[in-house]
Amino acid sequence: MAAIFKSNLTKLRIKHQNGLKLQKLAINLLLTNFEVIKVKTKIKWIKLESIHQPLKRPFVTALHRVTEAAAIRARIGLENGLVGYGAATPNEKVTGDSLKSLAVIMDEVIKPQLLGQDISDWEKLLNLLQHSIQYNTPAKAAFEIALYDLRAQLFQTSLTELLGAAPRAIATDYTISIAPAPQILQEARQLVSQGFTSLKIKLGDQSLADDIQLVKQIAGVCPDNVSLRIDVNQAWNIRQTLAAINSWEKANLKIDFVEQPVKANDLWGMQQLVAKSAIPIMADESVHSFADARRLIELHACDLINIKLMKTGGLSQAVKINQLAESAGIQCMIGCMIEAPESIAAAIAFAAAQENVVFVDLDAVFMTQAAGISRGFSRHKNQLLPSSSVGLGFNTNQVRGEEAWN
Repeated sequence: MAAIFKSNLTKLRIKHQNGLKLQKLAINLLLTNFEVIKVKTKIKWIKLESIHQPLKRPFVTALHRVTEAAAIRARIGLENGLVGYGAATPNEKVTGDSLKSLAVIMDEVIKPQLLGQDISDWEKLLNLLQHSIQYNTPAKAAFEIALYDLRAQLFQTSLTELLGAAPRAIATDYTISIAPAPQILQEARQLVSQGFTSLKIKLGDQSLADDIQLVKQIAGVCPDNVSLRIDVNQAWNIRQTLAAINSWEKANLKIDFVEQPVKANDLWGMQQLVAKSAIPIMADESVHSFADARRLIELHACDLINIKLMKTGGLSQAVKINQLAESAGIQCMIGCMIEAPESIAAAIAFAAAQENVVFVDLDAVFMTQAAGISRGFSRHKNQLLPSSSVGLGFNTNQVRGEEAWN
């Protein structure tokens, strides 16, 4: 019996010793990996390239006419081999830049300031980026999206989870740009048949009476479950806006909001509309920064805010603006320019993680000739689902069709 006990005790000691060895090995591996990540989180290289993709049809607003999705893609590589993706889309009428000026600013001004910086010093890095140059928010957005992609990869989580929530599907509207009325009505019918339950209507290039009537006609071809969203792009004044709103209200149209009807700097006009309108007034071009949002909220000059990463300079400021709006009881929309997949994917992740973002206008994913390609997200009808892969989702085998954006 004693011999058996001694034998079993010896086995237990061996097991225990082996267990300790395994534990030590696991700890050493974790520490080694941690040290690799910790030591090698400096930005080693940055690559920029211009990308172009023709639209299925021209996109026309009261401000401009767009025929292609043009952007600058940014890739940031760390010493540990991780690569982050981002993209910037210029807009001469909104953010005040062109593709040419964007490329110069990104390559000659911001890129040199980021090289060699350590991503582990997160707040310092974001502050450096945001103060690298005045304005030029699309350029900042591209780099910041890539940095967030890298940060999520370091934490081995998706960008949506890094921003605070599990990936979930969100429903986007679809924007019908300015065109002859028969074409607009036909497009509205097609979009409804494809599953869209919210249509955004661009106005402002014809007489007020024609615009008012056009919206009524669109409502007439849509079922009751479809809502309309009106975007005037600064083309009206206070009197015109209230006249249109009163007419639509009398017709009992299902309208979610009227977006930026007056000039971006006409905060008094926005204030008057908020006080007198029966339909919520959304600020778009009036809000680029946190300071802009705070000023409009203090003046009661908006009911809703349209956040765009190209206006805010990336995700960090977008989060702050949304939190400020939420604290004031103001809901937000996530919008976009005619953008590349990298920045759209970041916007989808942002919207999925923010409960206060209740409206989504990320229809650019449907507008290009490469619209069937899924990068960093998937889509079904009007539903957009952010990637559940680590980071932004551009470093997996699921990424397809990159050649279509080159």
